[in-house]
Amino acid sequence: MDDDLVTRATVVVEARGTALSEAGDVVIPLRGGTITSGHLAGNLADLVTGRVTLGEGPRVFKSVGMAWEDLVVAAAAYEAWTRQEGP
Repeated sequence: MDDDLVTRATVVVEARGTALSEAGDVVIPLRGGTITSGHLAGNLADLVTGRVTLGEGPRVFKSVGMAWEDLVVAAAAYEAWTRQEGP
């Protein structure tokens, strides 16, 4: 995403700390002074629980691909597969 879109958007991130250090779409405008960390409207938990105030402009969700999510999905897929196979 370009800095202009990020600046105009309500930005929600998967996890604030990770996004501030690893998400180039957030880190680059931060380092360039286009936005501050306060520009982030919230994280995924905030969004799901209704604590994010949505602005008038575009809305952006920035995921950083956290490994624990992959593990949860893999465990659920394995459990579903073993139930289908039976005893």
